[in-house]
This record gives sequence, structure tokens and C-alpha cells, in this order.
Amino acid sequence: MQEKDLIKYVQGKANPDEKKSILEWIKKDIKNQKHYNQLKAKYVISSLDSAEKPDIEKAYKKFVSKKTKGSKIFYRTAVAAILLPLLTWQIFTHFYKDLKFNDGNDFFGTSTKNVITGYGSQRTVILPDGSAVTLNAESSLIYPKKFSDSSRQVILNGEAFFDIKRNINKPFIVNTEYLKIRVLGTSFNVKSYPTDEKIETTLVSGKVEVIQDRTNSLIVLNPSQRATFDKEKSNIEVDQVDSRRIVAWKEGKLIFDETSLKQVVLDLNRKYNVEFVIKSDSLLHYKYTGEFDNLSLEEVLELLKLSSPIYYKYKNNKVMINSE
Repeated sequence: MQEKDLIKYVQGKANPDEKKSILEWIKKDIKNQKHYNQLKAKYVISSLDSAEKPDIEKAYKKFVSKKTKGSKIFYRTAVAAILLPLLTWQIFTHFYKDLKFNDGNDFFGTSTKNVITGYGSQRTVILPDGSAVTLNAESSLIYPKKFSDSSRQVILNGEAFFDIKRNINKPFIVNTEYLKIRVLGTSFNVKSYPTDEKIETTLVSGKVEVIQDRTNSLIVLNPSQRATFDKEKSNIEVDQVDSRRIVAWKEGKLIFDETSLKQVVLDLNRKYNVEFVIKSDSLLHYKYTGEFDNLSLEEVLELLKLSSPIYYKYKNNKVMINSE
């Protein structure tokens, strides 16, 4: 297999026949798998805007040595399966009822609109002031049919990209389960799913204020900064990111950078409407780095298997994941 064909596949530019041929080549020989894994890892790392890049060769050798120690030593399989919580319409209802946001009327004091997206779908909404909001899968946006004279407020459950019209007299406020995000005019991404352990706000352009409801503490973000709120610890951390990668979901891509496997499968569930069951405790702590560029579920699972210490069984719309 020529290097240029593998790079084409990694970049998501291969046609269906080329993808099938490359996948068959990868699975044919362990040497092919090693070569592909190294090439994929180098491509992912090279595309990150990190100041300090890890030693790919060293990391890969360490990974291989761990695998050869045997599954009984390095990976201990849990007796009971750990079923990851799935996002359902009942969670939507329960979440909004708790916050008195069930239809938005109690919160806004006026008639509202509620836009909901299902598994694997996206939708762009134009708000009364002309601002645009793109909703990711399994998300909900509630907003008044007409904004008040003093502010523009919406309620978000899930993930959305906001492109807000500037109005110095009417700040724009996004209300989530734990945080408020306040802006005048800017573009930013908010990821706030009830089943996720964290809430992320990433600024693309302009400036935003992230306000924690319970403490009323305030953090100001600059472009390419991300504020991550840990629900359990109830604290916020700010880091520098490539905002283009954060909002790549709008183009059908899923990009992970040292992301826990638990979070990876939650995102896969929302995109592909498939139930995931993790059956190994060790995998809950596994961090995954990789990119899925508009791939089918089968292709995603194969790449996940080839580049991670896991194997899977896919049957009846359920994916069982275990350690090797």
C-alpha cells in the first residue's frame, strides 16, 4: 500500500472503494496495523496547535509493550458491565422541569419556541434579532418569540454554535444547567449535555463572560480559549485550544484529543444512535486521540479498534466494548 493512499484515507479524501481496500490491507497483517497507527498518530498530533508535541515513536512502543504483557495482567475485565447513560427525551423533560424550563414560558414570561434535534442531526435556527444558532445532535434550544427590551436570553441543553449579532444595549445570554454565558456580539461554542461530566464554552471570536450560577463567579474568555466546568468538582478551568477543531462537528467531524473513552462513546451515541456498553474498568480511564471525518459507524469502530487497546462486538444496535 502506497504512503500517499494511506494519507489520503487519514485525511478523509478516499472514495468508498479506496476505503474498503485500505481497511482490508490494515487488517491483513500486524505490520500494516503498526504502520497505519503510527501514520495516523503523527497526522493527528501534527494538526494540533500544541506547544509541546509528544514523542510518537516512544508512545507507540510503550503502548505495544503494554499490550504484549497479556490481558490478564495489564487489563482486568470488570465482572459487571458498565452501561453508559444515554440521552433520552425523558432526560430533556426532567432537566427542564427541575429548572422550571419545561416550556420556557415560566422563565421568559412570554410565548416561546423550542427547537429539538435528534440523533445524528443538526439544525440552524435564526433568532428574532437575526443571530444564528447551529444545534448539534440531541440538543434543545428554547427562546422567546420576541426578545425583551433589556436582554436576549436563550436556554440550551446539549451543544450549539452561536453567531451573535452585536447589540451593546442588549447583551446575549445563554442559560445552561450550571452556567450562564454572556456576550454582546461574538461567535462561540457551548457543549452542555446532562449526561456529560463537564460543560465546555469555547470562544471563536469576540469576548464572552462565563458565569457560574451558584457562586456568581465570572471568567472572561478571549478567542481560542475554552472554559471547562467540572460538575462534580464545581470548578472552572481555562485552557488554550484550536477553536476550529472544537466546532468541527458542524462539518460532520468528530475530533478527540486525549479524551476519555467514556466521553468518546457518548459523542458516538449522539451521532450514530447506537448504545455502547463498556465492559472493562480499565477502559474508563483510557484517553483517546483521533479524528473521524464523516465516516460510517463501521469504519469508526474499526479505526477505534485498530488504534486502541479494545475489541468490540456490534449486534442489534448495541456495541459491546472490552479490553484486549
